[in-house]
Amino acid sequence: MSSFFQIFFEKKLKKFIFSEKCRTFAYVNQKCSIMTEQEIIQVNESFNKQLQQQIAGTLPAGHVYHLGVPNDILIEAGLPNLPIEMASRRLVNKALQENHPFNLNEIMNLVLALNNPLAIFRSATHIGSNVIMTDLKHDNKNFVVAIETNREQNKTTINSIRSIHYRNSHLHIIGWIVEGLCDYFRNDFMESWFKIIENELQSKPQYNSVDVRKQLISAAKIVESFISSK
Repeated sequence: MSSFFQIFFEKKLKKFIFSEKCRTFAYVNQKCSIMTEQEIIQVNESFNKQLQQQIAGTLPAGHVYHLGVPNDILIEAGLPNLPIEMASRRLVNKALQENHPFNLNEIMNLVLALNNPLAIFRSATHIGSNVIMTDLKHDNKNFVVAIETNREQNKTTINSIRSIHYRNSHLHIIGWIVEGLCDYFRNDFMESWFKIIENELQSKPQYNSVDVRKQLISAAKIVESFISSK
């Protein structure tokens, strides 16, 4: 192969655009470049507009949301540098589940929330999946987003959002911390979530037990140790 054609094909590989809707983000040797803050804002605005279409019933059937690519926080926590996608049908199915229903407008600004997570956990039930805890809330319960990494879909490899819902019990998240499943805590995690939930749990008789207190003490030590080691 001549040097001209070799250079040509290398450039094509490095500049292949993976989505018209996220056309500012390109594959670099089959990986994606980390988004700038401005690009994150652009993708978030695009997501919000499409979500509003889904709420209004005008979103095309079979639509797939493109949520950009992982930022440095997500990558350092173990997510591969691949596009993040979510099927609109999966989203509406999750919103209609009986055990944790929600309105679609509650997840406006999901892209911003994913790029500034409260915490990131490894899935306790699915190897190779991550659970991202966000600031988005339903009745003071934080939404979590479950992502299956390295999912093969339509001849491409992506980070696929398989679930989005709020946790009905805060003790589930406390349990994940105690089990050592967390790969990231935001610096304000203690003030923004843990201490508030700790006070809430201790104020309820059903949670005011020795076992719950032990879990809270253990979880607090883990979080504080993680944050202080940054």
